[in-house]
Amino acid sequence: MGLRLILLITISMIASCHPPGDYALVGSAYVPAAQGQVDVERIDREEILITVTLDHLVPPQKIELGLTHYIVWFSSMGEYPVYQTALDYDPELQTGRASIPTSLREFEVQVTAENTETPNQPSDLLVASQKIREN
Repeated sequence: MGLRLILLITISMIASCHPPGDYALVGSAYVPAAQGQVDVERIDREEILITVTLDHLVPPQKIELGLTHYIVWFSSMGEYPVYQTALDYDPELQTGRASIPTSLREFEVQVTAENTETPNQPSDLLVASQKIREN
């Protein structure tokens, strides 16, 4: 019985060394009702998969006339944000989702409202952001 208990504790400790991370996303003043999360899943030793999900996300043109997309950016601490992808946005359900592989371990996820699907830099219309730190 004692050996079995030690084995179970050891297995649970090993399994908890690299648990997937979940981080809350809360809307900014531009979209205060928006909420969601950033899920982190380990792909392999080098990469993790970041999945951004937002709910209660009004159509971009309701934030400001001319806006058409929600864009995900990653920025390493102290670095300029780098374009990742546009959220897959469902205007009927008012949800947005994107999955992005990365080798970054400490960075900030930002979602901005933009007037194009492939902007060169993020606008000032920050919808949500969250700092990610994974081992």
